[in-house]
Amino acid sequence: MARERGNEMKTTSMILGIIAAAGMAATAQAQEAAQTNTDEMRNGQMVGDWVVVCEAVTISQTQCRMVQEQSLRETGEMIARFIAVPVSDGAILLAQVPMGVYLPGGAVYRFSGKDEIEQRTMIWQRCADTVCEAAAPLSEEELALFAESDALLFGFRETSDGDPVVLSVGIDGFADAIEKLRP
Repeated sequence: MARERGNEMKTTSMILGIIAAAGMAATAQAQEAAQTNTDEMRNGQMVGDWVVVCEAVTISQTQCRMVQEQSLRETGEMIARFIAVPVSDGAILLAQVPMGVYLPGGAVYRFSGKDEIEQRTMIWQRCADTVCEAAAPLSEEELALFAESDALLFGFRETSDGDPVVLSVGIDGFADAIEKLRP
């Protein structure tokens, strides 16, 4: 009887050991799969001067975008925030600037060092809270130009008679990242 009980305990220990080993193997496989899936793009990942920001929109769906914020070194006050939202046929580029911008002066961007390419106009969308936001759709052709450039020059006016504010916006790796983030 004692011998049978000892054999049962050994068998039970073996079974528990096998289950534990299988569990550890499954955990390791899940971690490897997660690493493989997140190698493409992950929340908080830097792409040049941009950071990938992801949010859960449903239980099973995550939506990611790229964000770049420029601020004054001395005070940390925001000068502009750029948000790129991937869509099925390109992306939407948003530029947010502090409230008080001169809206009739418009918002524009051009590719740095490529004077032969015409500047693009962004359309003011709204002013809310502390920012005004301009937007421009980016087609596949436009994203191809982004892929060939290292920076954009973004401009707007703060007053009707003031000099334009022109900011350099790094876009190194931008087009590839948008492609990877597309829904």
